[in-house]
Amino acid sequence: MKMEQNVILVLDIGTTNIKALLFDKQGEIVGEARRRPEYIMNEKGQVEQDPNQIWQYSKEAIEEVIEKKNLSASEIQCMGITTQRASFCMWDKRDGRLYSNIITWQDKRAAEYADKMTNSFFFKFLRGFAKVAHALTKSTKMLTASMLQFNSDYASIRTSYFLKHNPKVNELIQDPKTSIAWGTIDTWVLWNLTEGRVHATDYSNCSSTGMLDPFTLDWNSIVVDKLEIPIHILPDIKDTNGDFGVTKLFGNGEIPIRSVIADQQASLFGQCCFDYGDMKVTNGTGSFVDLNTGDEPFASKRKLYPLVAWRLDGEIRYILEGLSHNTGNIIDWIQEELELYSDPAKTEEMAKSVESTGGVFFLPTFSSGISFPYWDPTARGNIFGISMQTKKEHIVRAVLNGICFRIKDFVEGIIADTGIHVDKIKADGGVSQNTYILQFLADILGMEVEHSKNPETTALGAAFIAGLKTGFWDSRDQLKEIRKVDKIYKPKMSEERRNKLYNAWKDIIRRSLNYNNF
Repeated sequence: MKMEQNVILVLDIGTTNIKALLFDKQGEIVGEARRRPEYIMNEKGQVEQDPNQIWQYSKEAIEEVIEKKNLSASEIQCMGITTQRASFCMWDKRDGRLYSNIITWQDKRAAEYADKMTNSFFFKFLRGFAKVAHALTKSTKMLTASMLQFNSDYASIRTSYFLKHNPKVNELIQDPKTSIAWGTIDTWVLWNLTEGRVHATDYSNCSSTGMLDPFTLDWNSIVVDKLEIPIHILPDIKDTNGDFGVTKLFGNGEIPIRSVIADQQASLFGQCCFDYGDMKVTNGTGSFVDLNTGDEPFASKRKLYPLVAWRLDGEIRYILEGLSHNTGNIIDWIQEELELYSDPAKTEEMAKSVESTGGVFFLPTFSSGISFPYWDPTARGNIFGISMQTKKEHIVRAVLNGICFRIKDFVEGIIADTGIHVDKIKADGGVSQNTYILQFLADILGMEVEHSKNPETTALGAAFIAGLKTGFWDSRDQLKEIRKVDKIYKPKMSEERRNKLYNAWKDIIRRSLNYNNF
C-alpha cells in the first residue's frame, strides 16, 4: 500500500550505525532501516572503516526503507544527509578506485605528528604574532589564531600524516589535473549517490576538519599549505541547504538532495536551537555540548575554536563546542570489563537504589586525556573514595555523576568565556534516555534540562533543513511546533549542596592531571 503523504528521506551515518529514515510532515519517523558498519583497528591507534562497505550499507538501508513502504521516487520530497564528522578517505573520481580507507576521527596514529606540527617554528611564531595582534586589536580572528593547535581529532592533521606515509599517493596528487579526490564521509557518499557528478561538502562538515577559515568561510590557505595538502583535491563547499544534485538510484526516478550537515550541528537544528544563546547536549558514545553564538564567530580564550553550525541561503550561524569522547563507551566498558551489570539500561535503577555515591567519584576518561577547560592529554580515568562499604551501586552512580560533572565543566566554561546567558539546555542521544542522568544533570547545572521525545534528533535536523528548503515545511516556527518534548527536568538540589559536590569534583580533576604512565 502506497503512502498518501510525501516524506523526506534522511541518510544518517553515525559512529556505530548507518540509518535510512523517512519523516512525515509531523516530523514522525514512518520508516527506518539500519546497518552496523565494522571497524579496522590495531594497537597502534588505527581506527578505519572500509569506504565501500559504508557506501554499500548506506545504499542497502535506503533501498530497504523505500521497498518496505513501496515508495516511488516521486513520493519522496527530497533527501538529507548527516554524518559523523572529520573522518575522510581518498579515491579516484574516474572509477571510484580507493587510495585510502576511511580514517576516522578516533584514529590516533597522527597524535605525535600533531604535537610536532603544533610545536614547529612556524606555528609557534604564528601564535605569538597573533597573540600580540589580539592584544592590540582585540580581533576575534587573532585570538583564534593565537590558540591554533593540532590534534588527531582533526582531519587536516590525519590527512597530512597519511600523505607523508604514502609517498606514491602524495606524488600523484601534486598534479593540478589529478583525478584523485579527498572527502569526508558526507562527500564520499554524496559522490556515490550522484554517480560521480558531485564532489562537495557543506560548511558544517568542512568546519569540523580543521581546514576551514571560519572568518573567510573558505579553505584556510595557511593551514592547508603548511600541512602540504593540495587544495585542488578538496571538495566544493556549499550551503548546508544547497543544491547537492539528485540521486537516480532509488524508486525509479530522481530524488533531490537538499541538505548535508555534520551530526552535532544537525542535532542542534533538530532541537530547534536556532537562536543566539540556545544550547544542547548530545549524550551518545561521547558528550557534545553546543552553544549557538549567532552570526559572528566566537573564540574562547581557553582554546575552544568557533565552528560553523550551518549556512542556509547565505545566512551563517556559529557554535562553540565542548566535547568528551567518553560517555556511552564508559558505560559499555564497565559492563564488559568490570561486569557490574548485564545491561546498560540497568544503570538507572542501580543509581537510584542508593541515596548517594557513598563518597565515590569517577573520572570518565580513557587514553584521550581530558579536554576543556583543563587540556591535559596525560590525565587518565580514576575511581576515588572507595572503601569496604562501597557497593557496586555506589560505583555505578558515581560513573553517571561523572558524565554529568564533565558536561557541567563544558557548560560553565562556555558560558563564562562567552558571557552568553543560558537558562536551559536541551538533551538528546541514546544515553539521555537515562532519567537518572538527566535529573542529576539538572541538579548539578542548576538549570532546566529539556529532553527531546524524538530519538533521532540528528536525522530530524537534516530533514528539517531539507524540508524548509523545498517547502515541505513553511517556517522555523512550524518546526518548533512539530518538535516534541518528552520531559523537562527541574533542579531539586540546593545551591549549597551543588557547590560542595562540584568543588569536590574539581579537586578530583586536579588529582588526576599530569599522570605518568609507569
